[in-house]
Amino acid sequence: MSFLPCSTISQRIHAYAVLAMTALFISVPLQAAQPVHEVIGDWRFTSVLDNVEITSIDDEQAKKLLGRVMAIRKEGTRFGDQTCGAPSLEAQRVEPDLYVRREARISARNLRLPNPVTVVDLGCTHVFIKQPNRAVIFWDGFFFSAVKIGKPEHRHH
Repeated sequence: MSFLPCSTISQRIHAYAVLAMTALFISVPLQAAQPVHEVIGDWRFTSVLDNVEITSIDDEQAKKLLGRVMAIRKEGTRFGDQTCGAPSLEAQRVEPDLYVRREARISARNLRLPNPVTVVDLGCTHVFIKQPNRAVIFWDGFFFSAVKIGKPEHRHH
């Protein structure tokens, strides 16, 4: 797994948080997961649900992300001026409290996830699919509730 160049402390903290969230993919048995195409699209952040102990941003900065849109495509993910390359889109179904407690060291209670939940690895972050068009997205140390707002455009580069 490769990360974008980290030039600031906050980016390094973000990279470590992503690494911690990714580590479980090695140790949890793969199970049948929902089709990952559900994650492709534009996702509007609607609320802050919880955060890990060490975050890249503070509570006020997290609240400022509400209403913003993360674009998830097969070619990569874009959120504001941050981008990451083509995701693996590996998905698996996990027991949410065990997964979140082990990787984020918090309870999954505030995330209100179904059990089991499909987790999709985007390379730079993870998306928990709650139901069609509803997800929890981990970003900068915070878990955000998100709603899908449209179909992705089909562009060829």
